[in-house]
Amino acid sequence: MLDTIAEGSNWAVINKPAGIATERHFQYDTVEARAQEQWKRPSAKKPAYVGIVHRLDRPVSGALLLARNKSTLVALNEAFAARRITKVYWAVTDKPLPAVTGDLVHYLGREPTRKKAFASTRPVAGAQEAKLSYRLLAGSGNSYLYQVVPITGRFHQIRCQLAAAGAPITGDHAYGSLRPLGDHVIGLHARQLNFTDPKSGEAIEVTAPTPEYWPVATEQP
Repeated sequence: MLDTIAEGSNWAVINKPAGIATERHFQYDTVEARAQEQWKRPSAKKPAYVGIVHRLDRPVSGALLLARNKSTLVALNEAFAARRITKVYWAVTDKPLPAVTGDLVHYLGREPTRKKAFASTRPVAGAQEAKLSYRLLAGSGNSYLYQVVPITGRFHQIRCQLAAAGAPITGDHAYGSLRPLGDHVIGLHARQLNFTDPKSGEAIEVTAPTPEYWPVATEQP
């Protein structure tokens, strides 16, 4: 079952667990497959419609917005493209970032395997500019909790940029973390989502509780 933390007549926000992919892929356990089953009407012969508005990487948890029909998906996709939807993340890192608060700017591209991103401080062929802002919330020693707001939306942006700045996300071995957190789990959580209901025009703000396995040193309400 998916944990639905907010919903309207034509959309729902679920608190995605880490370890499963967003989009349906063969017979694997995914958010889309779960939603199709969970939203299916008892008498229906076909799976329920599930519109993927945006994605969270498999090892990432948190607020994920889904559309219940095509027109809502189109409206929300347009809102994302126009940057009218805001996402706020929490990230647990092994090491501190350069300052208590600040911005990171890199040029991100994808490695030949297409499974990882790389970051450069200068423009390079095939790379796109990536920006984010961060603020330290808690932590010391080898566990730090940051609030991160991506200004652009690039492949593995937060994971790659924090690692490039010397603060890999806990459990993210692909980007340099040496600390385990769980199978297909990293310390990155989509904490808050702000958007406008396409039908009612109501401003929606959704906060997703953090997973139980997060380090005690970075506990937040």
